[in-house]
Formats: sequence, structure tokens, C-alpha cells
Amino acid sequence: MIDAEFDGITLRTPVKEDGAALNTLVRINPPLDMNSVYCNVLQCTHFSDTCIVAEREGALIGFVSGYIKPAEPHIYFLWQVAVSREGRGHGLATRMIQAILARPVCSGVRELNTTITRSNQTSRALFARLAEKEKADITEEEEYFSRKVLAGHAAESLFRIGPLKSTQK
Repeated sequence: MIDAEFDGITLRTPVKEDGAALNTLVRINPPLDMNSVYCNVLQCTHFSDTCIVAEREGALIGFVSGYIKPAEPHIYFLWQVAVSREGRGHGLATRMIQAILARPVCSGVRELNTTITRSNQTSRALFARLAEKEKADITEEEEYFSRKVLAGHAAESLFRIGPLKSTQK
């Protein structure tokens, strides 16, 4: 399913064949956290309705993964955003997130949650811009996942953005 097309970029629902390309995209764009190819294939299949691919001329240049929390169906949890150098400068990350939120599967979603490390200023700026575009509040709960819980990875804060306008029909 195609969500949007602009500047030669197509936003669409991922398919299982995108899993390996997603793994490569993350690997060549540090400091993103790597997952296994198997995990990426699951994101592109089991969670395809709540994930999105951006491609230009058949090459994957962006991906957003996330899911609707089973116990809290009003919350979309955004797991990871990846944008290649070639995809930067188009507002691609925000466009991908808003395209997912506009899908029928997200019609009951009222809040976006994500976790971000203290040092990741790029992600912090992205989600501040998203909150501004959504005219939504943004709050931070520090040390949501501690360094100990994450086995030595930097602690992650929980960001809550809502209420969302992209999901309002």
C-alpha cells in the first residue's frame, strides 16, 4: 500500500523482502541500534500496518517501526526511526510518522510514545518538531529504561506526545 509520494520518494507499507535492506540501512547509519535481520523481517511482516518504508528509485532510504500497545490501544509506541543521508532534508521522518498515524489502524491512537537517550539530540529535536506540528503536549519521564535494565546501553527516557491531531478524523 502506498501512503504518499513526493520529491521522488514513495512512502509505503513494508513487506518481508524489505527486512534485509532495513538491517543494512540501520547498520550504515550509526548510532542506530542494530536488530537481527529476523527481527527486521518481523517488523516488516507482523507489524507492517504500523511501520513504513521510504524509498527512492527502489532503494530504501527511510523506515519507521512501531506498534500499537496491546494493553493501551490508544498509544502508538514508536520503536525506531532510520533515515539515510540521501533521505535527509525532506522532513522525511516526520512525514513517515504522520503517514502511519493517518492509517485506519491508528484511528484509536491518541498518544505517541517513544524512548530516547539523553545524548540523542537529533531524536529529541525530531519529536519536539512533531509535537509542534501536531499541536500536542510533549512530556519526558527520565530513566524509563535504566542503563541496568538495558544491559549497559545508555538509559532511555520515555517521551509522550499527545493528544495527536493526525489520528483525529
